[in-house]
Amino acid sequence: MGSEREIVLAGGNLTRVVRVGDTVRREAGPWTPSIPRLLSHLRDRGFTLAPEALGIDELGREILTFIPGETLTEGTWPQWVWSDELLEEAVTVLLDYHQRVADFRPTHVESRLGTEPLTTDQIVCHNDFAPYNCVFREGHIAGLIDWDVVRAGDPRWDLAFFAWHWVPLYAPSSDIAWRSLDVCRRRLRHVVDSYGLSDRSEFVELIVARVEASLDGIITRASEGDEVFIRLEREGHTEEMQRTIDFVRENEKLLNDALYH
Repeated sequence: MGSEREIVLAGGNLTRVVRVGDTVRREAGPWTPSIPRLLSHLRDRGFTLAPEALGIDELGREILTFIPGETLTEGTWPQWVWSDELLEEAVTVLLDYHQRVADFRPTHVESRLGTEPLTTDQIVCHNDFAPYNCVFREGHIAGLIDWDVVRAGDPRWDLAFFAWHWVPLYAPSSDIAWRSLDVCRRRLRHVVDSYGLSDRSEFVELIVARVEASLDGIITRASEGDEVFIRLEREGHTEEMQRTIDFVRENEKLLNDALYH
């Protein structure tokens, strides 16, 4: 590392992330060796938005290439994040990722969330594709980061998470005062149409299940003494997720109708 200065990067809900020169350093764990194989596969398949894994530093931290650009922090995000043009671009990135990861077939998927088998009808889902995990340059996606919570799943599981955060389907608040229910319906339809989702049955219910999985995961890991998830619970993330669940359930019929009409 020499004399290069460490710069703490914003975000990093699960781990402390620092920049050192043109690299990023973050906490390594038992899952770390599996992530470079995924990132290498993606690069070989022409998916260039993920960082490149460069090994482990002298402090035992994972080394990744730094992707220059703008990232989103807490507070109200700029309005361009919610443009239809960026939504279309983001859906295209997710679909491209799903297509290029489809032939990455480890027997098990290992991440910070644990280890699970990869069945024939599943892919390795990014599992956290939200605006806060993108790097932007001039309003376009220049990078997709935070690959340490990947999991085996149906592609629709990843798309449900995407819809939750990109429509967005958050409970109403001053931060998204621009968003009406009609806007939710239109943007949700845009997501499934642009992705080319053919099976839309129970997709809104799947979105609820995806939010519930995040909520339950935080509560479970916090109860087991994991300090990271104790902090997330203390900061109110589970309460915010419950409000999202309530909002989607209250409007489930209207949202479901929007998938087809």
